[in-house]
Amino acid sequence: MNKVYFLVLPQAHLLDLAGPLQVMGTLAELGIAGVDIECIGPEPRLRSFQGVVLERIAPLPARLDAQDVVFVIGAKLSPEAMAAPAWQAAAAWLRERAAPPHPLPTVAGVCTGAFLLGDAGLLDGRACTTHHEFVAQLRRRHPAAQVLENRLCVQDGRLWTSAGVAAGIDLALRLIAQHFGDHVALRVARENVVPLRRFSGDPALSPRFRWREHGNPLVHAMQDEIANDLSRPWTGEALARRAGFSTRHLARLFKTETGVTMKRYQTELRMDLARRLVQGSALSLEHIAERCGFGSMQAFRATWNKFEGEPPSRRRRLAAREDGED
Repeated sequence: MNKVYFLVLPQAHLLDLAGPLQVMGTLAELGIAGVDIECIGPEPRLRSFQGVVLERIAPLPARLDAQDVVFVIGAKLSPEAMAAPAWQAAAAWLRERAAPPHPLPTVAGVCTGAFLLGDAGLLDGRACTTHHEFVAQLRRRHPAAQVLENRLCVQDGRLWTSAGVAAGIDLALRLIAQHFGDHVALRVARENVVPLRRFSGDPALSPRFRWREHGNPLVHAMQDEIANDLSRPWTGEALARRAGFSTRHLARLFKTETGVTMKRYQTELRMDLARRLVQGSALSLEHIAERCGFGSMQAFRATWNKFEGEPPSRRRRLAAREDGED
């Protein structure tokens, strides 16, 4: 990810812009990545639909790179707005700069920004979505697009679209997860006190990052303690002493915030590490069991059999065969 542009038009919705703008800006704020961010548009000054005037909007850039991301921000739809010179200029720019033969940037339409993408020809033959009130209208206006309803975000290659308003935050977090990893997206989400959500059809979060959407710093600290040293036989009593709580109170708090018990959380993390070591290392099963914190080979095998349908030795052989075929 090199530069992140936010394409803004008159009558833009403030939260469509502010949500993903804040999320992407957190990358530099936390020292994760020095991503350049710029608001661009055909007009240097515009009034948002909420009445706030936005100024110093940079001109539409002459070129885009494959490492760039362009957020197309939703605006209040009307026939007049879509026929206005600013709309037409933005659509022409997208058609010229975000389509072959030029290097294809990642383009992300927030809410009704999908209509501008459609007018630029970027939705033809592609899966997409928009605000639920405008799904039928988008289908009528762009019949060559595959418009999906009841979806917060849709990805089709380098084209992303999201439903209305706050879904732009989900879209931005998913882009960060794809470019920098789930752990970075989770950190950015926590900084902005928003959940890192997964939707139908999304790959599941690794157990290392699952159950971390709450905002309780104490429970996050306990989860870090467990995750950072899985070989240690953590007990509820030991964690409670560190937290300064009774064992019962910490167990209740952990379950309330995460939805799982401390024992289940620890087991899930151990199994996640065990799977990765079985498939991606030459360590003996005895060494893996020790490294993952299982007290014995018997405990390791019993837990593995509970979670997996095939023994670890067979899983290792299959993984090695797939690597050889690649």
